Amino acid sequence: MPQSLSPTDPQAASIADPETLKPLRDAIIYKPPYVSGTLPLPPDSHLLYYGSGVLDGHARRINLANASPQELDDLAGACQPAGFGLNHENVYDETYRKAGKMDTDTFSTPFVPERTTLVDTLRSDLLEGLQSSNQIIFELYKLNVYGKGSFFKAHQDTPRSTTMFGSLVLVFPTSHEGGALVFRHRGEDWTVDSAKLLATAPVHSVAFVAFFSDVQHEVSVVESGHRVTLTYNLYFGDVDSPSSSPAVPLSAPPNEAIFKAAFERLLADPTFLPNGGTLGFGLRHVYPIKKTLRHIRSAFKGSDAVVWRVCQELGVAPAPFLVYDDPDSDGIFMVNRPPDELGGAIETLTHHIGGYRTGKIICLAGWNDYVKQELDVETYEHVNWVTDLTDLTQHESTAAWYGNETSVEHVYGKACIIVRVGKPGERQTTAEETPGEPTNPWD
Repeated sequence: MPQSLSPTDPQAASIADPETLKPLRDAIIYKPPYVSGTLPLPPDSHLLYYGSGVLDGHARRINLANASPQELDDLAGACQPAGFGLNHENVYDETYRKAGKMDTDTFSTPFVPERTTLVDTLRSDLLEGLQSSNQIIFELYKLNVYGKGSFFKAHQDTPRSTTMFGSLVLVFPTSHEGGALVFRHRGEDWTVDSAKLLATAPVHSVAFVAFFSDVQHEVSVVESGHRVTLTYNLYFGDVDSPSSSPAVPLSAPPNEAIFKAAFERLLADPTFLPNGGTLGFGLRHVYPIKKTLRHIRSAFKGSDAVVWRVCQELGVAPAPFLVYDDPDSDGIFMVNRPPDELGGAIETLTHHIGGYRTGKIICLAGWNDYVKQELDVETYEHVNWVTDLTDLTQHESTAAWYGNETSVEHVYGKACIIVRVGKPGERQTTAEETPGEPTNPWD
């Protein structure tokens, strides 16, 4: 393990060039603007009723989980030509979009996205920060059928209100090839091929893709079969409304592979943290913290979960920490349990770490239930912040400050993930966890 760093030995700390951390940072901050995967559903969720008599109970019926080619031809024949928005008008031009569509007054489906874990998936892997706790409202918008030769050239969806933030496309498991969705944003592009996703998905699954409204996207040419989709407009509501369905989307955040590949390249580079060192990741989602950090590891979502999982897979031990500012100096310190649980006031901590204010982190990582009574070792080290600390997840602690007069203050620790990396050839820092105790890989 890397040794404790002396505040008088600047060479002891491995300080990473910020540019070397940019690929890690970009994978988190500039992650792909969509989330995709497959979702197992009950068989009756694939039923579709359509036709002019849908409102009076005299509609045609099709099961999109096992529809025959003739049934799909009949569905396509019942569609109207699909248009697209241009200068606030609906335009029909088969050189730009060739597809069939049905409006919501001519079809009906028993599928209700709010009753699936799509809500949790969007909050976790698409949205971040305070937005991830908002209610999500799904508005069924259109049914589309893309037959052989159908396509939709690059376009952006038209927001229908100030609260609309994106779109959700569900692709049913009808036999088809082609019709992949291609996204372009910030000079990059990504392809989601729903036909290939469904080919390896459990029976009765649908493919899903959710993305932000400002992302340019296109539907590539369908080479065979019928690509049948439902499109929903996504809006923010006012209150939290968690999902309760046991269905589990089979997906991984698109940025996970990017982040892992970038981290693997850094760990293989002998010039990166040549003496070992510490990386810090400010959290990008909101989590409840009470008197312990033990539960927070299983609650991580989105980019926070990506960091946690990849670090574990690569054998560099991540741990949750709270970071506190010392109001009397420019130093900060961090603990892996809220100070309330440690049984000591903040003044007790700062008393033992005063005197060395070099801008380095003062790390009290080795605390546990058996060493509350006194700190006799100070550990100084530099933390290379990949992503900045945020105010999203904080813990309020009562602190006794002693000066000319004793006062009681409230201080706030910001939660983060701290990762200790060994020197080249000894990168892995994973330690066994004592049952019932938080991970302390640096004891």
